[in-house]
Amino acid sequence: MWRNILVPTDFSGAARQALQLAVRLAPPGCTVHVMHVITPTESDPYSPVRLRPEGQARQRLPEEVTDELLQQLVQDVATDHVAVARAWRRASDVVGAILDYADTVEAELIVLGTHGRRGLQRFLLGSVAEAIVRRASVPVLTVREHARVPEAIQHILVPTDFSEDARMALREAARWAAHFRARLTLLHVLAPAVIPVSVTEMAAVYEVMPGLQERIQEELTRWIEAEVPETVSSDVRIEEGPVDLTILEQARQEQADLIVMATHGRSGVARWLLGSVTERVLRQAPCPVLTLRHRELPSEPSLH
Repeated sequence: MWRNILVPTDFSGAARQALQLAVRLAPPGCTVHVMHVITPTESDPYSPVRLRPEGQARQRLPEEVTDELLQQLVQDVATDHVAVARAWRRASDVVGAILDYADTVEAELIVLGTHGRRGLQRFLLGSVAEAIVRRASVPVLTVREHARVPEAIQHILVPTDFSEDARMALREAARWAAHFRARLTLLHVLAPAVIPVSVTEMAAVYEVMPGLQERIQEELTRWIEAEVPETVSSDVRIEEGPVDLTILEQARQEQADLIVMATHGRSGVARWLLGSVTERVLRQAPCPVLTLRHRELPSEPSLH
């Protein structure tokens, strides 16, 4: 499945969860690379020196403390079937350093812990995880600090809006489902219709557009037949409501172990105006979320 998995770490609880998850997912023979980026700013809240309470740590080189912390992480997750390598880089551009290292080790997957910040704090501080999700050329698996980290991938939820990016996400989800022998659910959410009706009435989408549910059901089934191997247990589901909240509720109700979604990689004004269902799901997901940036994929998934 993978030969190299990259886990960037800031030594936080969320990053430790990400490392544990990566080691659980890694197949025999895979190398998990855990790396930290040392920034030149003394105010960096995740400086490795700040994570050592003893006074003498203040006099030690950040590289020395970083290597010590990385070595402890490797010891904590040591296992016989997976090799765990450690590395650090000095850089002011944390995201650039992580992506450059991913290219160096030819990582096929990046696993990240995220703090799920929002609002003013998030706007001011920015988000390394969000930038990596938007820019990485390989799939990115994120896990929130307080999310459930599954022991095994048994159920995968794949929301779809019938776009080509969503089809790409389904192909990758099918590959994961085949590898982990997991059940796959393809979900489409109908947002509440914005249709002029009397204020005393509430018209459901299905009532306004007769036959819509049947047509969506048929299209979901076609997607499953085209992209998911027969050996994978799969089903389709149609729900109505706010898209992001409905995806999150379905993940909770079904106890999904993984949500797989695509991201358009927008930034700046386009992203600000259009919003992002994927981003909102990432911030609140009860389980890990696998995201894929728009890219060309083969017409048929590789299951080996």
